[in-house]
Amino acid sequence: MKRMVLLLAVLMTLTEISYASFPILEYIKFDSFQTINNGTTKGGLLFAVLSVVLSLLSILFIFLFIGNGFAHNGNPFPYLLLSIASIVATILSGIEAKRRGLKKTKAFVGISTVIVSLLLIRYLLFD
Repeated sequence: MKRMVLLLAVLMTLTEISYASFPILEYIKFDSFQTINNGTTKGGLLFAVLSVVLSLLSILFIFLFIGNGFAHNGNPFPYLLLSIASIVATILSGIEAKRRGLKKTKAFVGISTVIVSLLLIRYLLFD
């Protein structure tokens, strides 16, 4: 207990008498600088292709989910989680492709594939 009190007293003393070894200004002057950006960064096409591949993978997982749902002892829950994860990854990679400067039509091909496939599956199952 005495050591804790002594440590506390030493720390309080050091914080009161310690000074910075560099000057501290009352205000900060911000210098603005201009970055050169040509509008595109590398990897946009990679994310667009990744978006399409993930959308096709999500379609596969959706069909596996449906098939295991109709099976007698099937467990469709893992395929549901995989299809949801791949749909989210498709959307995120499409957004990243757009952010990296790819045209909107190329960036959202995978997302549109997922939307069309989900609509088709909805009409196949529920109509």
